[in-house]
Amino acid sequence: MLGFIGIFAVGLGLMLAVSRYAFKVSALASRGITHSSDFRSSQVDEDWKWLPWKFFGVLFVFGIFVGFLASRSVSLGVVANLVVAFLIPATWMVLINTNSLSSAINPFELLATIFGIGKSYLLLCFFLFLLQQGSPMVMLMLLEVAAPALVLPLMSFVVIYFTWVMAAMIGYVMYQHHAALDIDPVQAPDGPATVQFDPAAQEAKRRDAVVAQLVQGNKMDEALSQAREWQREDHQSLPDQRRYFRVLKLTESADALADHAQRFIPLLIAQQRSGEALEAWVSCVKRKPGFRPDSAEACYELAQQAWRVGKPKYVLLLAQDADKRYAGSALVPSMLELAVRAFHQGLAQPIQAVHVYMRMKRLFPDHASTQEAEWMLREELEKLGAKA
Repeated sequence: MLGFIGIFAVGLGLMLAVSRYAFKVSALASRGITHSSDFRSSQVDEDWKWLPWKFFGVLFVFGIFVGFLASRSVSLGVVANLVVAFLIPATWMVLINTNSLSSAINPFELLATIFGIGKSYLLLCFFLFLLQQGSPMVMLMLLEVAAPALVLPLMSFVVIYFTWVMAAMIGYVMYQHHAALDIDPVQAPDGPATVQFDPAAQEAKRRDAVVAQLVQGNKMDEALSQAREWQREDHQSLPDQRRYFRVLKLTESADALADHAQRFIPLLIAQQRSGEALEAWVSCVKRKPGFRPDSAEACYELAQQAWRVGKPKYVLLLAQDADKRYAGSALVPSMLELAVRAFHQGLAQPIQAVHVYMRMKRLFPDHASTQEAEWMLREELEKLGAKA
């Protein structure tokens, strides 16, 4: 038993060490560092050492998912295994980018990563599959000519080598699509001279660092004043507007935060960052209940985003009194239709959905959104009609 425990402990330690180095290889390659001569210890994030444990946690969650479906049907289990195998590279990437276990099992995060990379993700999966098939082939070739005492070391060497090659491949694909994955490369893989830095991005980072240092030094008034001044220089500069919004969140001024959000949220939506816009709105609502964008277009986009990410309660908050707040807007019927969906499909509250529909029937009797809501609630309306 002691011998078994010792072998298990050594194996676990080796697996963790290999996994930790594999994550480091991927993370550095994603930033353009593929040669040891370019490596600097300052480039290593301390949080990377926890990634193997989080990755094992992801595998555990995926295992429960596969096991549950397999218990229902063998065919479902096979399909689930294929889906999980397809998602593993994306999971690896999300862990490196976010250091978050919850993000790595979030299907929206995984799909966003896959679609951000595009067709190259399919090629990556194909080559990773080839490497997985090549590993046992090489192992068998070596074992045929190796002495018995070298069997275990050779097997370990082959597994470790192919694992690190796959990690490097994943990291390089991340580098190729660093803009889509929001990664800031340190250099190009061929050396620092080939990197093309964006002066505006570098200036934004410098300003972020200045404000962060003031905040850390508990100089909130100076940080707020500096961030406010920079955002006034260019109202269309997303980094400056985002920086000012973040500093306002650290203050006690809910009114100032809400006032700035009226400009910040439409800017985010215009730059196709609806997810961040929804997060900004949530931050404002927590500080100032009842906050809504002045623009019907911005409010409708937030409601759509809330529905896409499975937050029906946010949809209802945004659509509340939309016909009064945005009277005359062509988007009001669509917002009320979203409210019907949120009640009916999101919260399973058909009676409340019928109440919203009746208001739509009164205000917009011939609108397509009213007809859609009527079709959605056809069973409930038939039951109510029968009772009447």
